[in-house]
Amino acid sequence: MSLSPEKAYELRKIIKRLEKARASATELVSLYIPAGFDINTAKSQLTSELSLSSNIKSKQTRKAVLASIEKASAELKKYVKTPDNGLIVFTGDLEQNPNKMNVDSFVLDELPMPLSIRIYRTENRFILEPLKDMIEEKNVFALICMDNNDAAIAVVKGSSMKTLAVLDSMVPGKMRAGGQSAARFSRVRVGLMEAWYEEVAKKANEVLLPIKELKGIIVGGPSQAKNSFLDEPALSGELKKKVLGALDIGYAGEDGLKELLDKSEEILSQESIIIERKIIQEFFGRLAKDDKVAYGKKEVVEAINLGAAQKVLIIESMPEELIDEIIELSKNFNTEVVLVSEQTPEGEQLKMMGGIGAFLRYNLS
Repeated sequence: MSLSPEKAYELRKIIKRLEKARASATELVSLYIPAGFDINTAKSQLTSELSLSSNIKSKQTRKAVLASIEKASAELKKYVKTPDNGLIVFTGDLEQNPNKMNVDSFVLDELPMPLSIRIYRTENRFILEPLKDMIEEKNVFALICMDNNDAAIAVVKGSSMKTLAVLDSMVPGKMRAGGQSAARFSRVRVGLMEAWYEEVAKKANEVLLPIKELKGIIVGGPSQAKNSFLDEPALSGELKKKVLGALDIGYAGEDGLKELLDKSEEILSQESIIIERKIIQEFFGRLAKDDKVAYGKKEVVEAINLGAAQKVLIIESMPEELIDEIIELSKNFNTEVVLVSEQTPEGEQLKMMGGIGAFLRYNLS
């Protein structure tokens, strides 16, 4: 199951706050209850932990630990059974004010996917690794764009694209230099081309084989170049098995990555990077016609307040305060908020225009 950027943003906010928490003793409770697990068993475990923790010698530590466990126990009492995808509870004094104890609780009961791990810990920090792993994008795709002169290797993960390698070849053009025989020039050129395909293959092995989540590879370039590359013996058989398509494109290297991504839409149609690009492309299409769109913070906020904004697009790297403001404001007007990445040409263009835009229900004068 793919996690929406909006849900991922909310979870990252929680993680960011919990990461800062540090206690002087092992008093912060992290509780992970997997999908299908009997919640009554978890309740009983906390009751037992309360009894055991009452024997802690240090009065201050005992008080803090008992308060955290009691808070977690109170949260579990709200549930008759474990939610479908499991339950995560964090409790403890985040502020660590020596003059006043304030035990907070963070309960996650609408998890994006089934939780399979069971954890109960009291430590001086919260156990966040399983939650971080849950929001990490699992599907990774590689793009290899090449011809006889240039090559670029990039990965697409979630809604972002990152270039991993850029290479230039020493293969000369088809026109030979003066003084060389046609046969000798042809032999030299073929030899350099073979060495070039081997170089690109070895670089692909180097940067892609370590990626355990790699789901597929798409290769783009002129027919002869990409087919010769895919036949290259130096290219790992493991990578060859993951090739989803070989597409003809007019450019190579970094310049060709955008074109290759465009032509890969059908293959990657369910991936968030393609879905996001289509939304932003639609926004710019309307903008070109001056048809029911707005951009810039002032204009978008005004449109939301007028009830005119149907959907707001905002770059996910914008200040957290601004994103929170837009999300809260939009709730009052049934306005959808879509967080998008700046790691695509379309996202980068939106960021240059202020990082925020909106589809309108009607044109504003």
